Amino acid sequence: MRKLLGIPFLFFGFCLLNAQEFGGNPPSLRWRQIDTDTARILFPEGLDKQAQRTAALIHAMAGDSSVSLGKRLYKINVVLQNQTTIANGYVGLGPYRSEFFMTPSLNNFDLGSLNWNDVLALHEYRHVQQFNNFRTGASKLMYYLFGEDGLALAINASVPDWFYEGDAVYNETRLSAQGRGRLPFFLNQYNSLWLANKKYSWMKLRNGSLKDYVPNHYALGYLLVNYGYEKYGNDFWGKVTRDAAAFKGLFYPFQRAIKKYAGADYRTFTKEGFDFYKSMSRAGNDEVIATQQKLNRSGEAGITSLFPVNTKYVTNYLFPYHADDGSLIYLKNSYRHRSAFFVKDRDGNRRLRVKDISQDEQFSYRNGKIVYAAYEPDARWGWRNYSVIKLLDVQTGMQKRITKKTKYFSPDISPDGGKIVAVYQGNDGNNRLHILSAADGKLLNELPNPDNCIFTDPKFVDEEAVVSAVRVADGRMALAKIELVSGKTEWLTPHSYNVIGFPQVVDGMVYYTSSYAGNDEVYAVSLNTKRIFHVTSDRLGNYFVNRYKDSVVFSRFTSDGYQLMKMPAGNLVTGPVSPVQLQEMMHRYPVAGYKDGLYVFLQSVPERRFATKRYGKGTGLFNFHSWRPYYEDPTFTFSLYGENVLNTFRSELYYLYNQDEKTNAAGFSVIYGALFPLLSAGSEYTFNRSYSVFNSVRRWDQLDSRIGLSVPLNFTGGRSFRFLNFGSSYVLRNEFYKGAYKDTLGTVSFGYLSHFISYNQQIQQARQHIMPRLGYGISIQYRRPVSRYEGYQFYVSSSLYLPGFLSNHNLVLNGAFQQRDTLRALFANRFADARGYTSYYRTTAGSRMWRLSANYHLPLFLPDWGFGNVLYIQRVRASLFYDFQRLFSNNKQLTADLRSTGVEFYADTRWWNQYELTLGLRVNHLLDDDPLAGRPAGSTWAELILPVSIIPR
Repeated sequence: MRKLLGIPFLFFGFCLLNAQEFGGNPPSLRWRQIDTDTARILFPEGLDKQAQRTAALIHAMAGDSSVSLGKRLYKINVVLQNQTTIANGYVGLGPYRSEFFMTPSLNNFDLGSLNWNDVLALHEYRHVQQFNNFRTGASKLMYYLFGEDGLALAINASVPDWFYEGDAVYNETRLSAQGRGRLPFFLNQYNSLWLANKKYSWMKLRNGSLKDYVPNHYALGYLLVNYGYEKYGNDFWGKVTRDAAAFKGLFYPFQRAIKKYAGADYRTFTKEGFDFYKSMSRAGNDEVIATQQKLNRSGEAGITSLFPVNTKYVTNYLFPYHADDGSLIYLKNSYRHRSAFFVKDRDGNRRLRVKDISQDEQFSYRNGKIVYAAYEPDARWGWRNYSVIKLLDVQTGMQKRITKKTKYFSPDISPDGGKIVAVYQGNDGNNRLHILSAADGKLLNELPNPDNCIFTDPKFVDEEAVVSAVRVADGRMALAKIELVSGKTEWLTPHSYNVIGFPQVVDGMVYYTSSYAGNDEVYAVSLNTKRIFHVTSDRLGNYFVNRYKDSVVFSRFTSDGYQLMKMPAGNLVTGPVSPVQLQEMMHRYPVAGYKDGLYVFLQSVPERRFATKRYGKGTGLFNFHSWRPYYEDPTFTFSLYGENVLNTFRSELYYLYNQDEKTNAAGFSVIYGALFPLLSAGSEYTFNRSYSVFNSVRRWDQLDSRIGLSVPLNFTGGRSFRFLNFGSSYVLRNEFYKGAYKDTLGTVSFGYLSHFISYNQQIQQARQHIMPRLGYGISIQYRRPVSRYEGYQFYVSSSLYLPGFLSNHNLVLNGAFQQRDTLRALFANRFADARGYTSYYRTTAGSRMWRLSANYHLPLFLPDWGFGNVLYIQRVRASLFYDFQRLFSNNKQLTADLRSTGVEFYADTRWWNQYELTLGLRVNHLLDDDPLAGRPAGSTWAELILPVSIIPR
């Protein structure tokens, strides 16, 4: 989800698996391909233009050696996804591929106004070049030993995440007329800390905080990467990363390479890099003092803050609107609270309603109604999701959805309340302004867009026209007035690479934010004369301006969050803006290696016509990419992993050795996700199993086969995430007896069916929430033999999430029940016993059991502390618990209780500034005897709680 503060608007970059959606597209989607020696572009029918442009850009960048990381070139598969409303992209290993999510971001300040297809190619192909050239030395050895997963582990351990993203942002900036490295919103992230004199440690800047605003690794990375190129030349980072990825210096290879080629240690390099920008941003000590004095004098100038600054945790006040009665409607969120609509009036502040799940925070208000776009996924297909329009009545608190399964963004209400204008983004890449009925969401009019512009932030001028911040084909922007009947466009501002957005129309003036003069400030343009005036002047950005009668309210970006500021309309800066300032894009910091005219790279890429052909969905199903061992006592496994490019088929071939039984096994498993149910199958053959019976040894080979199906469904909507999953599987075991038992037993077969269903629902969580403040889940499983044996196992578990005493506390109630056949325990145990006790599943008291638990979670400290770039502790928390478990004898006449209480301590940590791990310590106090373990009632003992596997299987 996109946020305005705290995390990037978009997670835009590379990852391993977490950006991928298995079986996410419906089978009706038809795929085509462009196949060259450099890349294969896979795209749905209808995206030929975008695919051709992507291929042309990739080939051009592959041949650009001006700022090279090396000469290695490995072919990449790029998949263009057009069913999603989320703007994103990634490059991944395991398997090696990239996916572009083709719906553009409509917030002009976060990623800029360039053609979205171009931005994706510039950024993501740089990651491809990184992966290609980091396959060297020890990282290359890891690739040979373990495949792409091994390469990913090696290069992520040797090269920090800030370099990957910083270098990709630098690439999009260097090769274009814009890029995030020129956007004030992006650059103001660190300026906000420097001007507030917040001197965070390097480890805090690397790992973030749950209380303080810390810019993400994209901003950190760009500043340091750009500085490295600027001071040490175009080959600096190529040499550094080549040595680091090769592990020249086993410990801290990246830091060692910095020292080798910069002649300064890592700490000095980063300090000098920050000082380089501080000197140009005038964020030294004198400027910090001057900024504070300016803030202190703002009251004398009539600029006041509507709310006191919360210094305990980040709090944002966004999108203020005045109602006719003078009350103020705004959106508020924080690291401790979810986004909600609020009203400030003479009686104080009151919350209207928590905002539905949305991709951004934007909304509009007029005549007692709030309108905004909310996120809704397709129930089955993960790559297909929607942006629907919600209408909220401020007086009654009632909300209704007026569109279904649509891709609408940034809606606004007409003055008479009867119409809504919204941006429509089609699966074919076309962008339109739609006029809808506010009553039922029916399409009333579609405004023409012959020049393929991108409309953003539309606002009604009156019943006859709207204004919109418009991106033209080459990425320049201007404010336009568009007539609803004729579609005629009148440009209100000159076209330039300065970004503009968030307009509001009042009394013949359009107030908006723009990056003129190198900062995001509020401006106003007259609808009649088209003269442009400067409204605010600040060191950081001002957004979401709203003028009402004799005052102006806007959100000011600060290191403590977005703060609502108010100033008298009479104090507006009314000097007209010069034409030069409007058309030139001022560079706050130099872009290393940038020369006038270099940005024409995008315009200079020749139009090429690559051949296209059909891409069959069954192509390359068995695409093996990684091979690696795994050990979990008592078994050792070596597996070969595969996944096709379209992410619809996963496979595994493996060898298994059981050190207790001294047996060997080989097997496979596959899962197919391109149909409505997920289909799975697998088989494992075990050689030479044995078992001693009355001084005689039985020997046999064993074949276990499995087939199954499941249906994962996502009913997320409103303010809750909802997931339903159900399915069945059939397992058949064949035992092929040998020796003396071959004739008497022969082949013994045993099969069973397993059925499951689970449902989970929970509300959104704020950054500090340990658990959801409201939610529940239930899971049921039933297993029963269908041949040879009699028996069964029934298991049900449930959880209930409730608020605690404080907003970041949680009360979690759990329950579980399990019952099996009394004669034998045919199936593995699913039951989680009362904490501190031994499992009684395979005893005469294990045929029926239930458990109730209460857990109270609370944070203890938010230390934001680390040492040696090895361990960083972000949060220390505790959980007080009480468990009550009851066991029943086989005849159900006798019972035994297992009760315990205690406390769990957890540390949420990051290791080597990269890997998140939660480590715990549990102190158990037994209230009843545990005869199997020999512990009497009253015993107290402790145990460590560790991740099941640091490197997942």
